[in-house]
Amino acid sequence: MQPIPALILLAAPFLASAFAAGAPPPIRVGLDTQALEWIVSLEGGGEVQSTDGQPLMLLKDGEKLRIWWDSKGEADPTDEYRVQVGPPVPLKEADTLVQKLQALGEHPEKVAVPDGGTWRVLTGHYPGSSEAEPLLDRLGALGYQELWVSTEKRKGRPMNGRALYAVTERYERRPLPNGGVRLVPARELTTLAGKGRYRGLMEIFPNAQGRLTVVNTLDLETYLRGVVPKEMGAWQFPALEALKAQAVAARTYAYVNRGKRAKQGFDLVDTVADQVYGGRDGEQALTDQAVADTAGLIATYGGHPIQALFMANAGGATIDNSFVFGNATPYLRGVSSYADTPQTLEFKGELSDRGDSWLSWEILRLAGCGLLPDGYLDSARMNQPMRVPDLRPVLEALARRLDLPSPATPAGTGPQLYLWMARSLGFQDVVEGMERPQDAAYLLGDALPPAPDQPLASFLTRRGLVPPAAWRNPAPTLAQGLQVLGRLWQELEPMDFQEGTLLRDGEVRVKNAGPGPLRLTASYLLAEEAPGGSLRLVGSSRIQVGDRVKWLPDPAGSPVLVRRMDPDGASLDRYNSLSHWKVELREADLLESLRTRAGIQGLRNLQVSYNDQGRALELVVVDDRGRRHRFSGMRIRNLLGLKDNVFRFITLGHPPERRWIIYGRGWGHGVGMDQTGAYGLALEGASFDGILKHYYQGIQITPIPD
Repeated sequence: MQPIPALILLAAPFLASAFAAGAPPPIRVGLDTQALEWIVSLEGGGEVQSTDGQPLMLLKDGEKLRIWWDSKGEADPTDEYRVQVGPPVPLKEADTLVQKLQALGEHPEKVAVPDGGTWRVLTGHYPGSSEAEPLLDRLGALGYQELWVSTEKRKGRPMNGRALYAVTERYERRPLPNGGVRLVPARELTTLAGKGRYRGLMEIFPNAQGRLTVVNTLDLETYLRGVVPKEMGAWQFPALEALKAQAVAARTYAYVNRGKRAKQGFDLVDTVADQVYGGRDGEQALTDQAVADTAGLIATYGGHPIQALFMANAGGATIDNSFVFGNATPYLRGVSSYADTPQTLEFKGELSDRGDSWLSWEILRLAGCGLLPDGYLDSARMNQPMRVPDLRPVLEALARRLDLPSPATPAGTGPQLYLWMARSLGFQDVVEGMERPQDAAYLLGDALPPAPDQPLASFLTRRGLVPPAAWRNPAPTLAQGLQVLGRLWQELEPMDFQEGTLLRDGEVRVKNAGPGPLRLTASYLLAEEAPGGSLRLVGSSRIQVGDRVKWLPDPAGSPVLVRRMDPDGASLDRYNSLSHWKVELREADLLESLRTRAGIQGLRNLQVSYNDQGRALELVVVDDRGRRHRFSGMRIRNLLGLKDNVFRFITLGHPPERRWIIYGRGWGHGVGMDQTGAYGLALEGASFDGILKHYYQGIQITPIPD
């Protein structure tokens, strides 16, 4: 055995500080349990040890090592199908149900719901879902409701593997202890190829499934640095108070659930089954600050740490825990994600409200850069026929801006003026030899202009600058002409609107950048963009904090400010692409889910009851025999394949070709902290403890007990 070099000894201070006396016990995170091999490397080199710390071999900086479990035969399967009887219930009710099932000759078990304080009652052991159907029918006939075929893990049998090996870059195979290895980097990071870089210690050992378990052991605060940005990243939710609330919730969850998966050799997994953890590669500066600013703080109720459940988006309101996980937890009560009085800021534009269906982004750009003469932004003027005297001053201003010759006198009227505008901006110079008569005939059809104009017309249509229908309109309006002129200009000098989120102090946060002032002169054009993209000029607008605004400042004209009216409405959790969603469910797919998940063979209709926030509380599936099967909580969305239980639907067609068009809100189970709503509350000025106390009723924020 080679002597241990100094670089290995450098790891000791890090490990000592990471797991110092008096600090909370370290967290053991299960990164994987299914692979048969891993390729690893250690920052600065390091040492491979046995799990009890005995040195085995050294690695150089950047040297890759393959750790391979050579097992015999197939891995022992551990998935099976069981029948869950009823929803999760408190322990006393679960014991009663177990006794009733035992009286029927069944051999039921009760299984704790880790995040709910309730118990599930399971019975039967089957290799496939179809084998469970006779039991479903039997129990259903006896009056048991909410029956569910559940995929469960059963205790596996350890495989008689040949050995655990290390394979070096020189293809040398070295035997390793079958109990597994510990990886100790000289510096700080261990890299798992295809997975990422991780701080702390790494262990790899065979498991009962005949595969390899990978465990990352590190202190709680360092673990949170890899969790918070994955659960609520600073790029998507760049509000420090919201990230601090997430840090406290994640710390509380980890503290309470330490040991949750001890039978597998670790505490928590790195997925949504517990908390998403990304290691060193997931860390971000702002989330690091959130973790540091709340170091050691957890949420408690009655002096005890809470079960800090959270979800991505609650669809406007959370729900009592009793409707999802079956336990009436006092701090997990439903609350709204709407502000009683949302904060708004008033902006005033230089023009009064007007009907302006002609308004477009092209015209706004022209106006914002001072290229439209006074009086043009008027509906009566814009709806007049397109004429040369109205177009010429705008075209001349554009030519000066682009340092082009002054426009010539046009020949023709109507759509022929599009060709005049294009020639004035130099587009004639790029079509000779580029455009073919066949292309013009293909793109323009019966709107084909005379032969000399065909190449340019073909180019303008191919580039999307003049739509085909425009060539057929003999009397275009001034607005239509200016839209084409604006597109021609943007083809040569693209100018994007800047976009950001309006903050309480009147500043804006540009995406992927920090807050900054919204620089507007005393006179500016103000517009509103409605869902669907329609625009209108307004004299004033009270813009809700958190709304997105777009602006186009230009020294030569009046700055343009556009308020984007959020299609997700006024909710504080509207800052998520899944705040609202739509899915289509076909009958064949629904029947397959009903059969495999609940043993239901046919479908007559679906009946849903809701609370006053629009969340489904109970789904009744009426089968083809008229029998009613009831489902509640997460089983509703799992059965229908939805993101959340806040939904309504339209039924179309007749069996067996029915379709359900489902409109919904939210993403998750709906219990606890709404992560998107936390961001919305932070934009409204709420502190991290205010956010937590909104979503977890009656709690306190306290240090982790010694």
